[in-house]
Amino acid sequence: MKLAFYVLLCVFTLAVQGQDGKKKEPRPFYAPPSYYKAEAFVEMIETDRSTYVGGLMDGFFGSTMFGATDVTMAKLTSCVKDMDIKQVTAIITKHVKDNPESWHLPLSVEAYDALSRACPGGLKIVD
Repeated sequence: MKLAFYVLLCVFTLAVQGQDGKKKEPRPFYAPPSYYKAEAFVEMIETDRSTYVGGLMDGFFGSTMFGATDVTMAKLTSCVKDMDIKQVTAIITKHVKDNPESWHLPLSVEAYDALSRACPGGLKIVD
């Protein structure tokens, strides 16, 4: 019994010593497949932009089903809680129009970037 205790203690000690206290590196971010490129947003009429943004925001808020944490969702919710769809659409539209060098990127990524820049403290991609 004592031998088992000492073996377990040694294993535990080695496991703890193996932890160097360094933060985990964030996982690489790969642009997801997309239905729209950012350039398409510039060409949409206003009602289509609002429809897209409504679906996008529903998707962002539904990301908890795919592992987004409460902290991440609280930041997003806090940022847009007083905004209506017209304001969110305007923020994304301005960002996309002002950054033609990113028109080849997925619209969802550029929309995220626009909101992250508009939100105090930005938004985190991963926790």
